[in-house]
Amino acid sequence: MKVLLIGATGNVGLRLVSALLTHGHNVVAHVRSVQKLESLLPESVYRQLSVIEGSAFDANSIKIAILDNNCDAVVNSAGLAAVTPWGKSDLPRIVAAVVEGARQAGAERKKPLRVWFLGGMGALQFPEANSLLSDHVPILLDHCRNLALLKSLPPNTLDWSMLCPSNMDPESSDFSVPTKSSHAKLTSSAQTPPLWKDSWLKHIPLIGKIIVIVMNITRYGTTLEQNADFIATDLETLDSPYIGTQVGIIDASK
Repeated sequence: MKVLLIGATGNVGLRLVSALLTHGHNVVAHVRSVQKLESLLPESVYRQLSVIEGSAFDANSIKIAILDNNCDAVVNSAGLAAVTPWGKSDLPRIVAAVVEGARQAGAERKKPLRVWFLGGMGALQFPEANSLLSDHVPILLDHCRNLALLKSLPPNTLDWSMLCPSNMDPESSDFSVPTKSSHAKLTSSAQTPPLWKDSWLKHIPLIGKIIVIVMNITRYGTTLEQNADFIATDLETLDSPYIGTQVGIIDASK
């Protein structure tokens, strides 16, 4: 598959470069600085990429990159969410631009684009409840706003998914291809955190669900490389079970 990767110079983006190439995808890196990307990757890896300069805020630039390079899918790893509810970040602007650029490209082709976005665990649903985790622990709310934007899209507009990890740590700074990892493949589920440990404590008024979230949250730490590999694996087919939903993941081997 030919993949437009936006944000290739970031912590997740660099791992996505290696993972996508390892899984046999052709990668078009959409970056602000070609020189920065070249300085961060081994020459043997950089030579395997098509690299174009552009702004992640520019929907038209993204649309042109998709169409001119005949990309089948888009992965956005650009932007960071504000931690606090009153904080500000550029992430919503970036996601809106990627959505619009991919939507327009799909409309011209008369076929929705496959697009992966990165979110956070707070955008997952609390199991067996009509609420998101962030409704109870209100941090990184930009991810929830982005999820609302994606869910508001008309049908057959975008074949989107949002990966919603908790804390991610790097395994190494080795971006060689093929990738090497001593960690297990991730276990995943749509909408809710997989392998959630329920508790009667959730029924305590006001604070019950907060307690259960805090009890669970430390179990969901993963690595940057595991998440990159998850997306790259999913893109091996256009018939993903996660189209149109947020995705929870866990390293069940821990």
